[in-house]
Amino acid sequence: MKKANLSRQLLYSLLVVFVLLPRSSMAQDSFDLKAAFTYNFAKFTQWPESRLNALSAWKICFFGNQYHDSFMGLSNKKLVTQPIKPILLSETSQIEQCDVVFIDANSRDLTRRLFLAVDNKPILTVSDISGFAVQGGMIEIVEKDKRLFFNINIKVLEASGLDISSQVLKLALEVKR
Repeated sequence: MKKANLSRQLLYSLLVVFVLLPRSSMAQDSFDLKAAFTYNFAKFTQWPESRLNALSAWKICFFGNQYHDSFMGLSNKKLVTQPIKPILLSETSQIEQCDVVFIDANSRDLTRRLFLAVDNKPILTVSDISGFAVQGGMIEIVEKDKRLFFNINIKVLEASGLDISSQVLKLALEVKR
């Protein structure tokens, strides 16, 4: 009887290791990819001259602690000639300091306040919230067939004084004008 319970526990432990670990690894890969997408969107954005001439670090802000390691991994990168400073935000009142804001699907309840905080300001908004670009966000990361794609709301980008490379627009699933 004890042998059967021990075997069952061992089997259960192996299932946990082989089933749950790859999923968490896939989730981390997804977080890393979304952070990389966000960085590349910022890289291919045409920023106002005043921002390009500023000597301060580029602040890529994000909501969602699960993205902490992924965005902090961008610390060793640069935009134009300045370093990147990733910042974990806890509330929308902190957005003014940001150049780029990523808001994840778990922070969906902050979307309306985010849109108000960045309205007509040169702050690039990126999210994996379904419908983000249609609702007033700039770039929505979409998962389709286990791959990441994106939609762009060019109207909101332009209203904020930003523009994005035509090469990026060609890669978008949808461009809302």
